Amino acid sequence: MLKHCSLCGRELFFKTLLDGSVEQYCSECNQVFFDTPTPAVIVAVTNAGSILLTRSVGWKHSFWGLVAGYIKSGETAEEAAKREVKEEVGLEIYKIELLRTYTRKERNLLMIGFKAETKSTSIIKSKELEKTTWFKLSEPLPLRPNSISTQIIKKFIRGK
Repeated sequence: MLKHCSLCGRELFFKTLLDGSVEQYCSECNQVFFDTPTPAVIVAVTNAGSILLTRSVGWKHSFWGLVAGYIKSGETAEEAAKREVKEEVGLEIYKIELLRTYTRKERNLLMIGFKAETKSTSIIKSKELEKTTWFKLSEPLPLRPNSISTQIIKKFIRGK
């Protein structure tokens, strides 16, 4: 969060706008500064009734998640999805389908959800991941209840 105006350097304060939102404001420049979320992708990678789940290094909980990562400057969301899957697990994906967007306000993220397929199941795990493996979609999955990963799998993969 900004503390000072990027135009004049004056300290910002909060102002209630006409739409009722409360935003940072510079009285000198008459400029409103909106929080801008960081865009990221999250990808459900499937192959023949299985889904790829990952665990990042340092996770303290027992749950698993989907491949995810930030969109780089100049990159489309689809390009980021392909790159992240290739970097994290060494797989090429196809049939990439945009599902929907999700927000993580506490982390200031705009998550763009995709599902995709892969022809290979041979994983080359990156150093970012502690573990990664294929799970049968017909079995219970070790996901955090109500997480974005869980929402994607329930709605768009299992259709429930």
